[in-house]
Amino acid sequence: MRSTGNAHSFHVGRPPTWQFLADENGYFEDHFEPLIEALDLSGLSGFSELQVRADLQIIRDVLNGSAQYEHIQPLLRRVDGLKDEFSRVIAVGEDNDGNSRLVTVISLRECKSDVKKILPILIAKHFYEKHRSVVTSPPSTTLHMIVDEAHNILSQQSNREAESWKDYRLELFEEIIKEGRKFGVFLTLASQRPADISPTVVSQLHNYFIHRLVNDRDLALLENTISTLDSLSRGQIPTLPQGACVVTGTSFDIPMLMQVDKLPKEQEPDSSDVNLVELWGGVEG
Repeated sequence: MRSTGNAHSFHVGRPPTWQFLADENGYFEDHFEPLIEALDLSGLSGFSELQVRADLQIIRDVLNGSAQYEHIQPLLRRVDGLKDEFSRVIAVGEDNDGNSRLVTVISLRECKSDVKKILPILIAKHFYEKHRSVVTSPPSTTLHMIVDEAHNILSQQSNREAESWKDYRLELFEEIIKEGRKFGVFLTLASQRPADISPTVVSQLHNYFIHRLVNDRDLALLENTISTLDSLSRGQIPTLPQGACVVTGTSFDIPMLMQVDKLPKEQEPDSSDVNLVELWGGVEG
């Protein structure tokens, strides 16, 4: 570190010996801490503030000789790259609503694949540990986590993440679905590709609403996992019409065929199929 007037330059790499001596004599406290105290972070978003604090911490650690900048710099670049992606769906700040919300919906539609793998872990871990820390025995309240498109979050195969991170991601949800019931935490999954979900997670499910499936891997999973599904009901699954499903599990005496009523147009989710006849009808040949 060298000083020219009030300007400071950052030396990348191992600092000279005199820099360690200078820091031991209070160089950081004398020169940097006044500048840090003068920083105004009130206008920054939560993720931008995290990045600033991380940069300041690495400066101090490098000056103290307790960190190698070239080893940590790739992590800082990753934080910088993911900051904007996280900012699209969540904001860091005070919880003004407290616990008044009965239902919280978090959409990951605008997120990239990397964020779709990371964010659900953070959300699930936060709410699960928070609920478990205050629950009584037996629990007086319940927490229900509903995961749509679960194959994108609980997939066993992934080429975009390290094996250690994938194992941690699956272990967290496996713990929730195995141990959560005693704390009043329940998990509901919705997926078009159940065969891609961790078998441990699928095996712990108790009730199933099975809509039309035609993939051989998905049908084989149902046969090997759901003991309450008879051969007659299983044979109907590939030909079920839209809105129909086979219901089975511990809450039902026998498998049943159910037709789900269609919601009014103004209440339907934005997930309907494209009407190709109507779409192509206005195109001149």
